Amino acid sequence: MTRWIPALPRLLAVGTLLLAGLAQAQDTPQVEQCSRKLGVLAVAEPQQGWGYLSPYGLGSPAALLRGMVQQSGCFDVVERGVAMQNLQQERALAAGGDLRAESNVGKGQMQAADFVMTPAVQIGSSTTGGIGGALLGQLGGTLGALAGGLKFKEAMTSLLLADVRSSIQVASAEGKATRTDFGLGGWAGAVAVGGYTSTPEGKMVAAGFLDNYNRIVRQIRDNPQLIRTSSAAGDANAAASTRAESPQAAGQLLVAKIANVKVFDQPSRDGKVVATLTKADELIASGEAKNGFIYVDSANFSGWVQRTLVGPGSGAAAVPAPAPAPLPLTSGGGNVGTAAFAGTYSGSFGGAESGTFLVQVSPGGQISGSGQSSTTGAFSVSGRVDGSGRATMSTSGQAGSAVFSGVFSPGRGTVTGQWNYAGRPQGGQFSGQRQ
Repeated sequence: MTRWIPALPRLLAVGTLLLAGLAQAQDTPQVEQCSRKLGVLAVAEPQQGWGYLSPYGLGSPAALLRGMVQQSGCFDVVERGVAMQNLQQERALAAGGDLRAESNVGKGQMQAADFVMTPAVQIGSSTTGGIGGALLGQLGGTLGALAGGLKFKEAMTSLLLADVRSSIQVASAEGKATRTDFGLGGWAGAVAVGGYTSTPEGKMVAAGFLDNYNRIVRQIRDNPQLIRTSSAAGDANAAASTRAESPQAAGQLLVAKIANVKVFDQPSRDGKVVATLTKADELIASGEAKNGFIYVDSANFSGWVQRTLVGPGSGAAAVPAPAPAPLPLTSGGGNVGTAAFAGTYSGSFGGAESGTFLVQVSPGGQISGSGQSSTTGAFSVSGRVDGSGRATMSTSGQAGSAVFSGVFSPGRGTVTGQWNYAGRPQGGQFSGQRQ
């Protein structure tokens, strides 16, 4: 008589393994999908790089993340990683005329990213020894050895999604992956990228990123519009705050740019009109500015006028100062070439205004830089020095423009001269030293 009973345990064991395999397949995480494209996305590389992952055999996860994004169908992906250097190389060849004429490679062709996704990984400080191998040893030697060889116990991962144009963050997700909550199959094979799909440490980080990305997709895929042009709360705070104002030079002569400009008793169009200006009226700025208005005085009235409707006058200033005596402009010894004056110079100026400046002189004699007036604030500087050291620099700022004329001395490393307001006699002297 044939005995069937001993076969039953084996059948039960096989069935158990099949059910376990089916459950594992069902539990394997998949990339969440979108029914439509939400925009164009670039994966950012951190400025400090991914070198801290190299001891674990891992590099940049950018390719892994781009693969997830493409599988999800939520975004078109643009290259902004290492391959960008190769793209720029091709464009440089085209610009240099080395590519064929019909190649059609040039400016204005690259797709702009609507969103930037920034990944981050933080590795747990503690390590796992052979405990994982002991726990999983019953599943087979290979799998047990894989878990037992883990170099870290957990990995914190996060993804941030930001609007490129407004810089507002539109979605984020973070989480922690451990040695007990990641799978070995499923989605990973479709985007295999080195250690992130072939090592247990990489699989742990990849599983964390997959969970982060899926959570972001669930947050955003049903939004009719993902673009965030502004923050309503931020706009409300800005409107409720004191308006930022650039300084107004006290004593500056001003005139109306057009006729019938109104002067109010307070810095608002809702204030009482105290005067109506003609283009011939002369005003003196008090130095006070508020809500886009400046306070002015005239021979017959005082009040607030809209700043954009007045400008510097061409007559004498309210408090004239004698023009400084011209300094002799003697060069440092013939034509020595502009390269002799190259360097960075810092100095100060005084007279009708006082302040500091910092300029850079190129070997070709070009001068560029900036300055800060104690009265009118910041201004820009540009100009040129010739081979004998004679220099002319123009400045442009809130109070208008000025011209600095002087001489560079290559031996002493100095620059000295005089400055004057453009179109007005007031000015002063300046000096600087090469750093």
